[in-house]
Amino acid sequence: MLYTDAKYQKGRGAQINTVNRYLKNWVEPIFENDDITTDEKFDHISISNNTEFFVDYPKTILNKVSAADLPMMYSINPYQGCEHGCVYCYARPTHEYMGYSAGLDFETQIFYKPRAAALLDDALAKKSWKPDVIALSGVTD
Repeated sequence: MLYTDAKYQKGRGAQINTVNRYLKNWVEPIFENDDITTDEKFDHISISNNTEFFVDYPKTILNKVSAADLPMMYSINPYQGCEHGCVYCYARPTHEYMGYSAGLDFETQIFYKPRAAALLDDALAKKSWKPDVIALSGVTD
């Protein structure tokens, strides 16, 4: 699909939602008339540039990092998604695990964790906690 100035969404890195590779089924429009151009086929599609925020209530906030080449043992992500919209961002595919697209959904569907600080307090207060390096916002901005 080619984008004209009228269709370009200013402030967004992704301009479309890509297909989620984990979904077994998805819907694609079928057009009866193959004489119309690709741009005309997508003229009826309106994508909102508005960001939506959703509450996420995880049971824990510390994520154990198992990669031997990273210098931290744990990471904390107080939210998931990012309005910055860098198209090269390595965190985009994390939205696909939740059934969303790594494209525009990653920029417009933000999942935040309002209890992140309380969950961290709980984790650090456990007798079993041994101090270690914690990275903050590995998949956020």
